Amino acid sequence: MSRDVTDTIYGQVTTNHETITKWVEKHDGSPATAETCDHSVGYLRIKFSDTDGDELSTISWREWLREFEAEELAFVYRDREDRDGASGFYELVDRTTAAEHA
Repeated sequence: MSRDVTDTIYGQVTTNHETITKWVEKHDGSPATAETCDHSVGYLRIKFSDTDGDELSTISWREWLREFEAEELAFVYRDREDRDGASGFYELVDRTTAAEHA
């Protein structure tokens, strides 16, 4: 995945930090994790203020992006609205999996 953004049937895919942070901020989100039993960084998530409760913990972009790179993830997202008018779809996937679908 050498390009900044790759279009797939699932949406657009990127590993570019600036693209990710801009998309999240555009959708009123913030970097977060879902805690694990051992209280480590946990599973990376995006917290949307209007839909997510207390099960997610907000973290800094620095922490989130460090874990994103350590786990070798790719960010799959949609910039257009779907049938329900929602445009906040995203998914974090393994980079190898993302490259196979590109």
